[in-house]
Amino acid sequence: MKTACFIPVKQNSERVPGKNFRRIGGIPLYQAIVTKALDSGCFSTVFVDTNSDEVAAFAKQNGAVHIPRKPELALASANGNDLLNYHAEIEPSFDCYFQLFATAPLLKLESIQGAVAALLESTKHDSVLTTIEHRGFFWRAGMPVSYQPNLLPRSQDLLPIIEETTALYGITRAALLKYRSRIGASPFFFPVSKIEAIDLNTEEDFTYLEWLVETGRAELLSRERRELLRFSPACAA
Repeated sequence: MKTACFIPVKQNSERVPGKNFRRIGGIPLYQAIVTKALDSGCFSTVFVDTNSDEVAAFAKQNGAVHIPRKPELALASANGNDLLNYHAEIEPSFDCYFQLFATAPLLKLESIQGAVAALLESTKHDSVLTTIEHRGFFWRAGMPVSYQPNLLPRSQDLLPIIEETTALYGITRAALLKYRSRIGASPFFFPVSKIEAIDLNTEEDFTYLEWLVETGRAELLSRERRELLRFSPACAA
């Protein structure tokens, strides 16, 4: 099956200015997920959708294909479904479409490989997404959603709540065309660790990421990969 991976990287961001270009562990943030997608060996083609000359140069230099960002898809009102539907329109020859994001830089290579395999090898799922599971005492709109307060359970017996990590999505072409969504009717929930699930949206998120990397609790890329990137002309931009 032909698989395509699309990585959107905007030049600008509203909540954290320049977040995709922050240097963490010595490299610009966007390089981590682009490199992992290429190194995973899972994808027939890796596409990088960007309006940044720096990112485009890095993508092309390292074996990915650059897609110029449509101006309307660089607006804050655009979402992941809009992007993936557009990508399927301009690249119609693939059986499965995947999304990865620079804001989830700690997603492991093995998780990318496992999630892709989960979709490609499945006979009952039309999509896949990375998730984490919570067992807690959750409420919504003043009502409990994971337990009954008058029947207080042990925490390990609570009904789990599943959260999308927004790190990886994948869907078959048939399901994408039918539902116009990156999640189909029968998704596979691929579990990842809490550290892998980090999603960078605030300065506090970046503080946590920097602490994880500086203390050796997590790494964006292997030491060998960082050494290779250090001498890449695109890294000096």
